[in-house]
Amino acid sequence: MNERVEKLEKFAEDTRDRLTRIESKLDTFVTKADLHQELHSLSWKLATLCSALTAAVYFIAKNVQ
Repeated sequence: MNERVEKLEKFAEDTRDRLTRIESKLDTFVTKADLHQELHSLSWKLATLCSALTAAVYFIAKNVQ
């Protein structure tokens, strides 16, 4: 009986250590909210760049002969 209890205690310790490692790895992953925020920021930068390029081409087409 004591052997079984010792095995279960060792298993519980191993499981606790594994869970600790998994939790520490999960802390480094990007969340869905972080990804959404970055994509939103990137899309605004892209829209601004496209607008600036369109304005530059329009200016060149109108003023350069």
